[in-house]
Amino acid sequence: MENEKRRCLFCNEKLQGRSDKQFCNANCRASYHNQNKNAQEHYIREVNKQLRKNRAALKKACPWGKATVRKEFLRKMDMDFKHITHTWKSARDKIYFFCYDYGYSQVDDPEKVLIIQQQKYM
Repeated sequence: MENEKRRCLFCNEKLQGRSDKQFCNANCRASYHNQNKNAQEHYIREVNKQLRKNRAALKKACPWGKATVRKEFLRKMDMDFKHITHTWKSARDKIYFFCYDYGYSQVDDPEKVLIIQQQKYM
């Protein structure tokens, strides 16, 4: 009688077999978890996508490890200055904003940034 009440969590089909079985097959199990995960993980995927774009823009603008470029140049490559992975404060109290291993800092001109590649001491 207990077996008649057990149903697949995804498709609601009757379950047969083990008493702790929750899904009728692997497809239902994967679909159930993907459906729940998609709603929760969408924001994280979008932020990670933007972080990768930011890193690619910084790397392209700074092929030799250090460069000063216009912010508009980075924006044209889909850089979004709101998304960073971490910050680093230098001994001279200058703050660098990083996207993984490439970072930038404001220079005297408000329309330009100094781009650097992360070093071991950072």
